[in-house]
Amino acid sequence: MNEQVWTTFKMVAEVGSISQAARALNLSQSAVSQQIQMLEQSYATHLFVRTSQGVHLTEMGEVLYRYVTALLRLIHESQDAVQELTDSRPQVLAIGASLTIAEYLLPGILAEYCRDMLNARWSVTMANSRTVFEQVLNHTLDIGLIEAPMVDAQVVVRPFFDDQPVVMVARTHPWAERQEVTLEEFMEEPLILREPGSGTRMALENALGYEGIDLKQLNIRLVLGTTHAIKQMMLKGLGVSVLSPLTIEPRERDLFASVQVAGLSLYRTFSLVYHRDAMTRIGERFVQTVMRVPASMA
Repeated sequence: MNEQVWTTFKMVAEVGSISQAARALNLSQSAVSQQIQMLEQSYATHLFVRTSQGVHLTEMGEVLYRYVTALLRLIHESQDAVQELTDSRPQVLAIGASLTIAEYLLPGILAEYCRDMLNARWSVTMANSRTVFEQVLNHTLDIGLIEAPMVDAQVVVRPFFDDQPVVMVARTHPWAERQEVTLEEFMEEPLILREPGSGTRMALENALGYEGIDLKQLNIRLVLGTTHAIKQMMLKGLGVSVLSPLTIEPRERDLFASVQVAGLSLYRTFSLVYHRDAMTRIGERFVQTVMRVPASMA
């Protein structure tokens, strides 16, 4: 059976009339009747009851209708999927990502996404987690990857990676030879942080909050907008910081050391966010990639 026969059957079932279905499909009534007869012969059963008011499905016809509806949906979805892969001018996916995710996880995610979507095109906006979330909410971005917990009824939030930030110091810092420092020592040490709204800063705020400590009680010396700038300031001896282990590249491992703070538990979950009413097919494929790839990179 070809798609036209299934489409004709579905239309007749929904409008309850051979003549109305013929007009809607731009076919003759005899062509519609022949297609229905072909189906009934194929299934060796009556699919419609004919009355003076029109036609309606038999019990067997009701069963077939459910399958035909699903079949046509799959046919159309497959056509859309193939079209997306072969389209010479594919839709551009607008992605937003926090700095840590954009620099250390997103390249691997996009590489895998390109293998799935041969003609994939995207734009990437790098900003702190709060800004990315707000841009997803107002439809500036299709999908966001954020480091901080945020909630809105209009936004779907899907966790995809667990991260455990640590207190990081330069190898020349006195703490570099220590496994652990006290919370009091940490509070007194000059600290270099990201700006408000960044996921790392919010993770620190949450951890301190559990201990009844406000971020303002810390000795914050510098507030900077990028992890790279923070690392450079640390190497100049201007303070310590809280960073994700992801941000220390292999070539930098001899430059920095991590240290535990007694009683301070730093933990966060990276999440993928998108507007509840604005997901495209290429967006769905990107979501699938994000949910699959980072676990293999951990």
